[in-house]
Amino acid sequence: KRQDELMDEAVKRAREDTRQRRPELGDDAVEAIANAVGLGAVRYNIIRVQPEKSMIFRWEEALTFDGASAPFIQYSHTRACSILRKAEEDGDPVRETDLTEVGNLLTHEAELTLIRHLARLPLTIHHCAEERKVHTIASYANGLASAFNAFYRDVPVLKAGDLRQPRLQLVLATRIALANALDVLGIEAPEQM
Repeated sequence: KRQDELMDEAVKRAREDTRQRRPELGDDAVEAIANAVGLGAVRYNIIRVQPEKSMIFRWEEALTFDGASAPFIQYSHTRACSILRKAEEDGDPVRETDLTEVGNLLTHEAELTLIRHLARLPLTIHHCAEERKVHTIASYANGLASAFNAFYRDVPVLKAGDLRQPRLQLVLATRIALANALDVLGIEAPEQM
């Protein structure tokens, strides 16, 4: 029963936050976001801690958009979705490209850092399964979200000229990796928040 109360409180808090940040959304959209964010926040906050360590649950940490939390990672996923959606609306969506060619064009440190994070996903999942330490995926997802946010902050994507398509490829790869990492954790990857 306590677990149900915790989950209900998480969804309630996420619902209030969503209504405040996104008043233009209808009730169904708000409810879908609140469920994804609230339940994900509790789950991530528990999973991110090594099992042998104790933890103190704090709402402000679980529901923050600024640090090691599900909402932070989920928001990074929604940002990637938004960039890809805008590219499609512009009439120049992400196109299939030779990834070797893409890799040769991306030389900015933020791009390289993000590429290195993306490349670590398979090994991280393997390590998590071998060692039975799910917190490694939680840590990976947080690091990937941070790298993506630095990339988005430091380099233009939609107005990148000749680098638009390679950067869109990087955004797509990040969206997929974030969704996969969240899925492994049992957390929903919403397309909007």
